[in-house]
Amino acid sequence: MLDLFKQIQFKLFKPITMKKVLYLFAVAALFASCKNETKTADSSAKKDPVDLAYKPTYSSDFSLSDSTKYLQETLQSYKDWEDNKLSNAPAYFGDTVAMDFSSGTKYNLRRDSLVKVFQKYRDSLSSSKIEMAGWVNLHANDKKEDWVCVWYKQTDTYKTGKVDSAFYQDNNLIVKGKIVYVMSQRRALAPPKK
Repeated sequence: MLDLFKQIQFKLFKPITMKKVLYLFAVAALFASCKNETKTADSSAKKDPVDLAYKPTYSSDFSLSDSTKYLQETLQSYKDWEDNKLSNAPAYFGDTVAMDFSSGTKYNLRRDSLVKVFQKYRDSLSSSKIEMAGWVNLHANDKKEDWVCVWYKQTDTYKTGKVDSAFYQDNNLIVKGKIVYVMSQRRALAPPKK
């Protein structure tokens, strides 16, 4: 009986080799991945089937992006506008940039041409002050596209002395780390009541 106990003890507690540890790790990883796949399938099956009044023409499958680089570079492009440092634009904008403004103005220009348009307008200002109200960094899962959406108040002081303030909401499409499209919505601020 004692011999049998020693044999069982030896088999249970014999030294574990690195090969066995790797084998056990691979088996555990396989079980974990199977468990994760089941959770993913279960969570998608539990989505509340609601009939919505509209179907999106672009996408409704967005998630928050964790790309702080896109957010940082987009916000820096606004800061460079404010500080009149448009020579930094190549760091943020793609080779070609399309822009749509709420006024109906549209641009689809090479980056150098766009910077010239920006610089001409910026040169008419003695200052431009931006107050960022908020932003959201999004990823369109089905399109595999990244967007940085910003809300801000901009106060432009022209060299003529005229002051113009408005609220803006811009959607910046990022492709390969560069802004390639901007859709800008503007709401003018009413002049202060006297």
